[in-house]
Amino acid sequence: MKKNDPIFLEITDIVWDQSKENEKELPKELDLKWNGGVWNDMQVSDWLSEYFKVKVNSLNIKELDNKAGSG
Repeated sequence: MKKNDPIFLEITDIVWDQSKENEKELPKELDLKWNGGVWNDMQVSDWLSEYFKVKVNSLNIKELDNKAGSG
């Protein structure tokens, strides 16, 4: 895999930090195409928190096999 190839992440068991009064409908799992080449749990958590405007308390991340073909 090249350094700039996207990585596909399966994110599960997402626990969001939100009160019952302000509860939004947010995903508990999702697949994410990560273009950064390298990643860690904190980077992905921070990105999700910024994207959804709600802090992530915990999550599980698994890197998926890159199924993109060479041509």
